[in-house]
Amino acid sequence: MSVSSCATPPANAPVVSITLAGSGEPLLRMEKRLSCAAAGLGIRLNIEIRKDADALGLAHQQTPAVLHDGKVIFSGLHRTEEIEVWLENLV
Repeated sequence: MSVSSCATPPANAPVVSITLAGSGEPLLRMEKRLSCAAAGLGIRLNIEIRKDADALGLAHQQTPAVLHDGKVIFSGLHRTEEIEVWLENLV
């Protein structure tokens, strides 16, 4: 991952809405990875952060979790490169 991949995407970039469930450092690390992957691809993310994973039907062991359209896409910390592949296929 290059340093420029964490740049801010352009204002007219496509927007992807996701939910990020979890808490603590793992949540922060996943949020950073998501943001960097999206920015590197020129995608803007609308991230809803939920710290009540159990209300979403997720056990604490499954967090951090990324949900899109109500479906779990990632459970646990994933590499930025894996997130980039998912985002590329989504848009």
